[in-house]
Amino acid sequence: MSQEPEDFNAFTHWDCFGATLMLGLTPAIMNFVFNDKDLVSTVLLAGIGLVVALVVWLLAFVTRWSIIGKLVNMAGLVLTMIYIGVAVYCWWPSDEAEAAPEEKPAMPADAAAEV
Repeated sequence: MSQEPEDFNAFTHWDCFGATLMLGLTPAIMNFVFNDKDLVSTVLLAGIGLVVALVVWLLAFVTRWSIIGKLVNMAGLVLTMIYIGVAVYCWWPSDEAEAAPEEKPAMPADAAAEV
């Protein structure tokens, strides 16, 4: 009777892997969207996210510590707020983008009058 009930909402090692992979791939996707489709840095960021997800999966698989799932869940909560803030900041139009560039005539006014 003194045994604690099993938490069915706790993350397994596969849940930790999936959540960490999604959190790791989000910066790569945001980099692709907001940096003019820069493929090299996007692939680099995605590779780093995959390596981190594999390390978390291996750690959760070998140790079976329940704290790992709780830490991944907490990191997901914090990183989601950060990702939303970065996305809003990057999407917000800047003052330089709103200013219309001056149109210069193809031919100076003096040359156009002579023709």
